[in-house]
Amino acid sequence: MMNLPLFGVVNSAEMERVVVDVLRSGKIASGEYVTKFEAGLGELLGKKNVVTTVDMTSAMHLALYIAGVGVGDEVITSPFSCLATNSPIATLGATPVWVDLLPDSVLIDVKAFKASITPKTKAAIVYHVAGYPAPIEEIAAICREYKIILVEDCDNALLATVNGKQVGSWGDFSVYSFYPNRQINASEGGALVCRLEQDAIKAKRLRRFGINSSQFRRTDGEINPLEDVKEAGWACTLNNLCSALGYMQLPDVHRRVDAARRNAKYLDQYFFGSKKIVPIKPIDGSTPSYWVYLIVSSNRDALLAGLKELGIFASILHQNNHIYSCFAKNAHEQGLKNANELQKNIIALPCGWWLDSDDMQKIATAVLALA
Repeated sequence: MMNLPLFGVVNSAEMERVVVDVLRSGKIASGEYVTKFEAGLGELLGKKNVVTTVDMTSAMHLALYIAGVGVGDEVITSPFSCLATNSPIATLGATPVWVDLLPDSVLIDVKAFKASITPKTKAAIVYHVAGYPAPIEEIAAICREYKIILVEDCDNALLATVNGKQVGSWGDFSVYSFYPNRQINASEGGALVCRLEQDAIKAKRLRRFGINSSQFRRTDGEINPLEDVKEAGWACTLNNLCSALGYMQLPDVHRRVDAARRNAKYLDQYFFGSKKIVPIKPIDGSTPSYWVYLIVSSNRDALLAGLKELGIFASILHQNNHIYSCFAKNAHEQGLKNANELQKNIIALPCGWWLDSDDMQKIATAVLALA
């Protein structure tokens, strides 16, 4: 039996060493690595206004909150996503407007996107699913035309590009995840990148109860009673220990993403042109980061079961969010024929940095034999 996991968790001697160093220092909650990780992410992404958070959902919540999303507003989003992306819409009291996908694809249908805009549309979330870039240039142009705040969900799409630009370059905000199975594993964590510096300054206050950390305490370490907290925030800072873990992985992240891309190319050679399965086609001009490799099959359930029995840990990946009752009271559906069909047929295959070309051959051979 094979043992080819869908996800891998980054670990290294450097990560082990820094964990021990931080624990021994006693600086677990705050410390130098919080700043170092934010600065390092800024260099990696080519962005200035990076704010780390305790998880991706906190970053999404801050983005929508700072954008002014609230009760009575509508947020355009994809149903084929993780609750980590869409739950902040509900918790802020706004209305998710589910937009359909292209046929046999995880990508948002741009025409359906535009058709879903109403006078109540405040923001849009565009998920680059599993590292496959969305048609972001077209969607960004529509958002500019209609003055809609654009949030790019780069959750698992670190280093994916469209026409040479990294995803996250078009939105007013972009969010990232450092959950254990992402391209960078901080044990947990997220980041919010803001187009405007003033939004990043606000996000840094709100992630720590609304406190201005440079003024909140006196030089003797005591709380300054003269420093007001004008807007209450939350407890969603990324601690020094998690930041240290993430920081130590920055030098090697390109190698890991490049390995996933090489593995995906091996699978392309087997699957494109196949009459048994349909691989998800990236948009023209894009270079996915391939968190997983996506295919659709009309024989999905039997194929998925067969792969798991062989020790190839494939997955359906996501469940369309529009089925959940937490959204039922205020959710709008614009017709989700393709998203519903995708849910019946989608399979995510392993292709990450922990696998090699021999593993890809085993996966491809098994898929084509079982499909």
